[in-house]
Amino acid sequence: MNARGLLIFSLVVNVALGAALLRPKPAAPDAAPAPEPAKAAPPTPAAPAAKTRTVTQVVTNTVAQKFGWNSVESDDYKKYVANLRSIGCPEETIRDIITADVNKLYDAKRKALAGPKKKFEFWKPGMMMGAPVDPERTEKERALNKEEHVLLTELLGSAPEEKPDLLAGAASQMEAMFDFIPAEKRTKVFELMQDMQTKLQKAMKNGAPDPDDMRKVMKDMEAEIGRVLTPEELLDYNLRFSITANQMRMGLAGFEPNEQEFLDLFKKRKAYDDEFGGPFGGTANLKGEEKAKQDAAKKALDESVKTQLGDERYADYKRSEDYSYQAMFRAASREGLGKDAAVKAYDMKKAAEDQASKIRNDKNLSADQRTAALHGIRDETERSVKGVLGEKGFTSYERNNGAYWLKSISPDAPAPTKQP
Repeated sequence: MNARGLLIFSLVVNVALGAALLRPKPAAPDAAPAPEPAKAAPPTPAAPAAKTRTVTQVVTNTVAQKFGWNSVESDDYKKYVANLRSIGCPEETIRDIITADVNKLYDAKRKALAGPKKKFEFWKPGMMMGAPVDPERTEKERALNKEEHVLLTELLGSAPEEKPDLLAGAASQMEAMFDFIPAEKRTKVFELMQDMQTKLQKAMKNGAPDPDDMRKVMKDMEAEIGRVLTPEELLDYNLRFSITANQMRMGLAGFEPNEQEFLDLFKKRKAYDDEFGGPFGGTANLKGEEKAKQDAAKKALDESVKTQLGDERYADYKRSEDYSYQAMFRAASREGLGKDAAVKAYDMKKAAEDQASKIRNDKNLSADQRTAALHGIRDETERSVKGVLGEKGFTSYERNNGAYWLKSISPDAPAPTKQP
């Protein structure tokens, strides 16, 4: 999947997760609001009253005093269910009361997994969704869901039937990504994200995105959200969810910008993307004045970035935009080799490409001599890069198509012809 495809996938997943947060959660029935725990000794059970609603309320309060609602001990819940049944409480009402209370208890447990509120480090590479998923927390949430299901089955004979929610773990973690939006605005933002999901699906004609449609959807979406949020809130939103921010997090491997560097770069690149469409700009189709205008804007952007960063950091920045370096950096990181190894391998690549260019332009060489020389450059460079990344690291790098440039220096030798 190319960079544009990955960004489209990221965008759709972001929207889907945001829309998932709109799903209403079951509430306790009117007949039995969730009681608070009390330490007082329980009074003598009251006789059943004439109306079901009145009986349920009295018994709920009575048993809540006897059994702590913050406890998950099955004996407490079993006795509570038994008391409700002993007064003739309908089974459907018992299920509603117990299910609502257990749901409330486990919702609190799931929220507790998040721990203290953390600042969103938007400048750090991570998941393309802008919200790095915590695998350990996801596993704990699954364990809690299973535990809740087992408890309800034990208490009621069967747990309420629910469809598996494949986004539940990620959505609960992504919910924290919206903490910068005041609560009274979140529902509207989620609704707008849901609307965009529908529009994006329409723009994915025959499985392929239409650049003009995608660009219009994104522009309209940001305009709508901008009417709901303050400028500061909109900036926070874009740092989390915009294509520009996600592209930067994905495409600046090895540059490792600090918070201020990322923020300054983002503002420059977002302005450029807003005018020319970013990954949906269709630059290959631009001609004449439009192409000249974009070329001038790109040159101005690069000059502004260079002024911001300085020569040394700008060199790091430009290197990080090269896909082949990104692949080297990731391969080196997987092997615990760090940035220096990736830079060293990348310098070998550049040197080999320069040598190959000289060989191709040498008119004194015959075709066979040129082919042999280029093949020798490839072999020597491949051995050198493999020495830096290690056998396993180079295999990983090659498997992820990072070593495509070696074939540009000298194509693979043809496979030997099988003898009859």
